[in-house]
Amino acid sequence: MADACYVHVPFCRSICYYCAFCRWIYDENRIDPWLDQIQKEVHAKSISHLKTLYFGGGTPNSLSESSFIKLASFFKPYLDNNYEWTVECNPEYVTQEQAALYQKLGVNRISLGVQTFSNTKLQAIGRTHSIKQVTDAISYFKKAGIHNISIDLIYALPNQTLEEVKEDLAHTFALDVKHLSIYSLQIEENSVFGKWHILPCDEDLEADMYETVVSACVEHGFEHYEISSFAKEKAYSLHNLHYWSDQDFYGIGCGASGKENGLLYENTKDMQTYLKEGPNPVYLEEDNAFDAIMMALRTSFGLNVDQWQQKYQKDFHTIYQNVLRKYMPEYLVYEKPYLKPTPKGMEILNTILVDFLDVN
Repeated sequence: MADACYVHVPFCRSICYYCAFCRWIYDENRIDPWLDQIQKEVHAKSISHLKTLYFGGGTPNSLSESSFIKLASFFKPYLDNNYEWTVECNPEYVTQEQAALYQKLGVNRISLGVQTFSNTKLQAIGRTHSIKQVTDAISYFKKAGIHNISIDLIYALPNQTLEEVKEDLAHTFALDVKHLSIYSLQIEENSVFGKWHILPCDEDLEADMYETVVSACVEHGFEHYEISSFAKEKAYSLHNLHYWSDQDFYGIGCGASGKENGLLYENTKDMQTYLKEGPNPVYLEEDNAFDAIMMALRTSFGLNVDQWQQKYQKDFHTIYQNVLRKYMPEYLVYEKPYLKPTPKGMEILNTILVDFLDVN
């Protein structure tokens, strides 16, 4: 039985050009039927308690106060005493009143979608907030008593320079937040950028940007605990650690993914289908043993080899002896029972994982 839950809120007031997630333009007429389906979906699950709850999207904080309260009411009864409840927020919708409401309801972690601190770049990627709204939003949440704040950044944006990445990082460090997630831009076919045939960043420049991000974050006291994630004072994303450590989690809502009894599934991404028929999950045929390796090696904690062998009934060291011989100790280290990537290993993780995959 899972003790983590992801809830997908697919509504957005505008569509970012890079986004290929399940998202729908906000329509007030769809909110109540959507909430009804969410409630039915929750009741159909065997939820007993939740250590982590994550409202993602989409734009969860685009919901009205009454709609958010109703959505929250479906999950609050299941929260453990010591829980993490994250809500993804866009800065332009954050107000003092919203921050106070979230704190009152029990939200204790915010993931703020910043992406860049360049107003020009924000417009170029379809974002509708300003830099001032970012600083205001963080101030509102802190005043409300929510101090566990993460911000999301994207690098390798169209025509972005290495100097501009450094400027984004400088702005970030000045905000006094405990967590940073920073991703390179991926041009997805279903995104506006994909339809515009925007070309990806030069690979060498992207690699330089990544190295700059890592070194700057570490220099400013952030622990590089996952390939795209940095934390101060061990303020890790406990919810994401469920993904990375091969644990089950409930996926609720149109476009949500989940994993129950070791089986990964995706709910329908079609809103009309969801409103009429519910989640209609499709179960995915995955190599769970490899996925567990792939996810664990994204983190500095690494893979618990003993647990992996027990769970999948395989001899890890025999199966992957050639891969281990190739990458240890410069890129991978074995600190019994954990196999961990070194900082150099993080930089070439995709290459390492391809070699693991080729063994299967």
